[in-house]
Amino acid sequence: MADGDAVFVDYADRGDLPRLAICGVSVAERVLRAAASNGATRAIIRADAGQLPALPVLPLTVELIAPGAAVPEIPSIAGNVIAGVAITDARTRRTAARALLQSCRRSYDGLGDKYVIRSVSLPLSALWCRLGITPNQITIVNILVGIAACVLVPLGSYTGFAIAGGLMFVQVVLDSCDGEVARLRFLSSKFGMWLDNVSDDVIDNVFLAMLALGVGGVWTWIGIAAAVLRSWCALMIHLDVARAGRPGDIMSFTWFFDTGGEDLGDRFETGKPSVMSLVRSAGRRDFYILVWTATCLAGVPVVGLVLGIAVSLGYFGLGAAHVILRRRST
Repeated sequence: MADGDAVFVDYADRGDLPRLAICGVSVAERVLRAAASNGATRAIIRADAGQLPALPVLPLTVELIAPGAAVPEIPSIAGNVIAGVAITDARTRRTAARALLQSCRRSYDGLGDKYVIRSVSLPLSALWCRLGITPNQITIVNILVGIAACVLVPLGSYTGFAIAGGLMFVQVVLDSCDGEVARLRFLSSKFGMWLDNVSDDVIDNVFLAMLALGVGGVWTWIGIAAAVLRSWCALMIHLDVARAGRPGDIMSFTWFFDTGGEDLGDRFETGKPSVMSLVRSAGRRDFYILVWTATCLAGVPVVGLVLGIAVSLGYFGLGAAHVILRRRST
């Protein structure tokens, strides 16, 4: 871009367009953030001061000029295009909001995320954005819901299993919502990511142990042992990414079998059906939580328990192999 990577945005005679909120963030802020992500370091906006919303600290400097000022000789960008949609009326505003919500889907979404969880979490995230609820607030509620499920499931009754299974579904939906709201409202933080991922691991492992208690019999100590083994693997991963300066960012963890340079879509192969992709999908949180929910509601929690034990032992085996092979290579 010319003139020190500056861009021009014209809101003269566009009324309250720059102040319109889409998924909790004004049109002007979204346009400016998009410009910054494309390399702009400065934005000149032609508008009345009252037209613009109160802008947070942005990754580029903003200069306001009067509506009658001459157009500067720098690249101009559309001030009304959000997620590829030109905002002209209420209908296009809703279309842009839907497009933003769908952008929260990821190439590496698992089968549960893709076909079940996102269909519930995305409309909820739109509501949370309108209400001004923050990602960390959602995560805290998410943790409380998970704790309630862990308390109820060891009761061993159908009612206890069913309510706990339903709560785990709510928990996994909210687990998607906090990340979606963080992206939609530009509220991502290292602490939020750490709290989200650490709490997920703790809840999953405690729920597995409590589910084993609820099922009882020979499964009690098998399930508890499996939960302990997976907890060790989770701790190993969290310590590794923390040492690398990325606490909580478990997706950045590199297994011994990773070739390096691959993105998450390649790693999980969600678009390439194969035996390996199905095995990986079964070990992902979105899948086994849905199985826990379904089997608890169906009155056969032992089936979900067996899957949880298998997943836990699989993670422990991978973790042990990772530690051994990495130590041999150093």
